[in-house]
Amino acid sequence: MKSLHQNQVLFPLLAQNLHDLLQGFTLIDAFRNQVSTELNLVFQKENESLSIQLNTEAKTGLFFFYEYPIQRNGGVFPLFKEIVGNTVASIQAHQNNRSFYVLFGSNQYLVFKLYGPLSNVLFYEDGIVKQLFRHAIENDFHLELNSFDQEAKGNESVNFIGNFFVTELPEPNRDVLLSFEPIDGKLLLQSEVVFEALNFFSRNFLQAYLFSFQKNKLTARFKQQIKRQETLLHGAKTFLQLAADAVPFEEVANIIMANLHQIQKGLKEVALFDFYRNNNISIALKKDLSPADNASYYYQKAKNRKQDLLLKQDQVNKCLLKISDLQLEFAKIDAAKSLKELRPWVKEERELASVPIKEKFRKFDCLGFQIYVGKNAKNNDELSLKFAHKEDLWLHAKGVSGSHVIIKHKPQQTFPDQVIERAAQIAAHYSAAAGSQLVPVIFTLKKYVRKPKGAHAGQVAVEREEILLVEPRVA
Repeated sequence: MKSLHQNQVLFPLLAQNLHDLLQGFTLIDAFRNQVSTELNLVFQKENESLSIQLNTEAKTGLFFFYEYPIQRNGGVFPLFKEIVGNTVASIQAHQNNRSFYVLFGSNQYLVFKLYGPLSNVLFYEDGIVKQLFRHAIENDFHLELNSFDQEAKGNESVNFIGNFFVTELPEPNRDVLLSFEPIDGKLLLQSEVVFEALNFFSRNFLQAYLFSFQKNKLTARFKQQIKRQETLLHGAKTFLQLAADAVPFEEVANIIMANLHQIQKGLKEVALFDFYRNNNISIALKKDLSPADNASYYYQKAKNRKQDLLLKQDQVNKCLLKISDLQLEFAKIDAAKSLKELRPWVKEERELASVPIKEKFRKFDCLGFQIYVGKNAKNNDELSLKFAHKEDLWLHAKGVSGSHVIIKHKPQQTFPDQVIERAAQIAAHYSAAAGSQLVPVIFTLKKYVRKPKGAHAGQVAVEREEILLVEPRVA
């Protein structure tokens, strides 16, 4: 069942009650908030006041009525200046439509168009739209004043029989509905007064919407964080397993040293006898190095591998702990039943939003160059689209999901190869390919990175990229 708060059967009742109450009142103020989700109209007649507030934050039009003048605060936008100071002549609903109008004089109309997410208030003068409450709905500028009265469709059978009912439906959705008759669910209010019913309904509907919005936003955030940690965990475990299954670099170096006389400089690969396992082994070589230097290269890789194994095992432990903590927080959010219960996480989000943008990213330093790394898809967009300069160098692991990485440019200086390789290693580490021994990383100037229309968070299109093959490393 749908709520009647924006059903055409409601507006003749609302318009008639407003007409009886406001006829002869003067509009003394009209303004909206900065984000165009709240319109305030203040009416007065001698010592009596009535304020009407239309709120569209919940993707529908919600009315609030107050028996006092709503005061402006900072950052509001005045509206409908042409009719401020004018007196209400009449208020009437349009025929068979979700709309009504307030008439000032003979040629000035405020039309309340309650079309769900497209709810708006239009100011007409001499039949022409002069101003909108929600100016972003540009099509409303073309609506003709006489187009709101419509022919009956013959399918409306809901009749008002003297009471309004505000009901909360059972789990799981707990929707709040306004109706003309009792319905199954938790009855929150029964009233004969349309203003009282709409005030109560709108307050509860808005609270339910904001709760659902915040809860969905938080659960999506934590799911993403858990998925990210699971990806890092999988990568680290894969790296450790591959390392355990591979021939140790130190043994490869020993095999080369034992067969120096069989190896010629310039080879990319050589087959040698593996005396540890009593079979032949194929060993990749660097063609520009001598056989002895290739052995030294593998000894160095063995030393690096020990550090990598410690780092990866530490990453496994940290990921497991982080996943456990995130799952516990997620369970608390999922079990929340009110905005009050979500307050700690909402407060944390607001605090994060107030952090200076350059402090939102992971940061590394190499030879005096600053390297910044995105933490998630949304953070990647902030890094690449808001923080990065067009002359910064942009990097990303090729063909897999991962963090965006930028190297801040220095005027009249080129990016050193060592800095690019370091940033590429970091990009590989913070990617879904972190468990691989070698990862291709693309890099290009930020000015060749753009956001395609309709792309998801973190998705970009890249031109003129180059590729560097590196080991995933962060330390």
